[in-house]
Amino acid sequence: MSRRNLVIVRAGDNSVHPGWLVDAERNFDIYVSYFGNEENRYADSADFHENRKGMKWPVLGELLQAQPELLERYAYFWFPDDDIITDTATINRMFDFAAAYQLALAQPALTRNSYFSWPLLLQDPRYQLRYTRFVEVMVPVLDRAALRTCLPTFTENSSGWGLDFLWPTLLQSRGAQAIAIIDATAVFHSRPIGGGELYKATGTSAAAQDREALFKKYGLDAGVLADARHAHGGVRYLRPGPLCGWLQAAVQAYRRWNYRRLSRRALAHRQAPQD
Repeated sequence: MSRRNLVIVRAGDNSVHPGWLVDAERNFDIYVSYFGNEENRYADSADFHENRKGMKWPVLGELLQAQPELLERYAYFWFPDDDIITDTATINRMFDFAAAYQLALAQPALTRNSYFSWPLLLQDPRYQLRYTRFVEVMVPVLDRAALRTCLPTFTENSSGWGLDFLWPTLLQSRGAQAIAIIDATAVFHSRPIGGGELYKATGTSAAAQDREALFKKYGLDAGVLADARHAHGGVRYLRPGPLCGWLQAAVQAYRRWNYRRLSRRALAHRQAPQD
């Protein structure tokens, strides 16, 4: 089966990405770009694999520029950090939402117990998704056209700081509903901000300098920062009424009962004397 979505993760020795592949039914391939010290550590659990040192965004830029066939093959691309805890079904659904709403740039919301920098990105249970002018470089999703537009910026600096403010500016022509936070598919950011390989290599002061230089080059100002703190409408959930909630609980209870019934039948069959 040809999958139309690609996950590319820069993975270290403590990467949690194997949990993303627990279910066989997935609508995405995974490309593991490994920066640790045990060569080919994840090669057996990836559709594509490479060993390469370096910072996340410059390496991703070089990888995609060297393999343009990937942009022809896949419709959507996700670039999560390797400390994002989620599962196959959530990733599948995230890509489905991005395609259904024709999003150019998006990200899954962060669960309310996640480590975070921007409150805007925490899950809002009132919505399926919220339209915004900001998506963090921690977990961005881009469609093919948006990736082609933004790809040259991946190698602008070492840290990647500032790219999340620049990309919405580059994608303005896609319209007001092209960028969104997908609340329906929240993921858990499991490590403290500032504790990753990025900050060990460059420190936050160097990363801040990267962002300042990027803002100056592209003529961005404080207004971009202010705009990034807000969502601009969204798609709400339809909240279930009491009857709907009762029916859902009844269905779940039936499923649990039926599972126990089938389990007892299977056990009895195994223990029955054979002719």
